[in-house]
Amino acid sequence: EATKEDPVQKELEAKKKEVADVTDKWKRQIAEYRNLQEQTKREVRAAKDFALQSFSRDLLDSIDNLDRALSVVPKEKLDGSNKDLLDLHSGLKMTETILMNTLKKHGLERFDPSAESDKFDPNMHEATFQTPQPDKEDGTVFFCQSKGFKLNGRVIRPAKVGVVRNS
Repeated sequence: EATKEDPVQKELEAKKKEVADVTDKWKRQIAEYRNLQEQTKREVRAAKDFALQSFSRDLLDSIDNLDRALSVVPKEKLDGSNKDLLDLHSGLKMTETILMNTLKKHGLERFDPSAESDKFDPNMHEATFQTPQPDKEDGTVFFCQSKGFKLNGRVIRPAKVGVVRNS
């Protein structure tokens, strides 16, 4: 007997191949769709971050001015003898606290490297001057001229600092 391929078997194999091809194309389309969704999410997030970054940068001068206004009042003047000054200072302090908490909710945080005696980090600090300080280690931040800001963990303005340089 000569073995001839069964036409039904041949057609079945062809249909199996066709199903495999269609399934493969379907899976590729799903993967492409998911990639497009992820890309769109990233682009929307980037657009939001960019808008927030621009807005945040515009606020930095106002935040600095509020900080300066608070720091210009000598502590000894806040003893209660001048109630108007005390009330004004308290109101400004509350405004600053509320503003900074609101900004923090949206990812904007202020940092003061001199408060923590950080080592100088060029990614986070801008050295405006260097000076010897025998009691401190080289490269330590000892003075903060203006505080830095991070938006979602990324520095949008480095802190302007004075750095110890003994050698």
